[in-house]
Amino acid sequence: MKPLRKKRLESAMVREFSNLIMRRRAKDDRLGLVSVTGVDLAADLSNAIIKVTLFGSDEENRDTWAGLEANLGFFQTQVGKNLRLRHTPRMTYQLDTSIAEGDRIIELIDSESRASEASQNASEVE
Repeated sequence: MKPLRKKRLESAMVREFSNLIMRRRAKDDRLGLVSVTGVDLAADLSNAIIKVTLFGSDEENRDTWAGLEANLGFFQTQVGKNLRLRHTPRMTYQLDTSIAEGDRIIELIDSESRASEASQNASEVE
């Protein structure tokens, strides 16, 4: 498969998957705040890894993950229908923690810069 077609299909799947979750097409109250951050398609289009980021407390995230898992077949069917794919890839989820990791790094940088400013101010006062 051509790389450009694969990228376009991955982007379309991210968009479609996000729309299905956002419009609450799956009538599952467990689905909380979810962001679809990417899709990795196999070269032969047989498998797709849906990368998701969950926002909430640990308990809410567990419920959201259970809701996503329970509705995987529904989402897979809808994506195949809406994108008019002849063969819908078999989908699995992967938890994407890059956003949380980025937030943690920013917090570390901010705390280090505040500590540096405090030590600089203390040395100027003396």
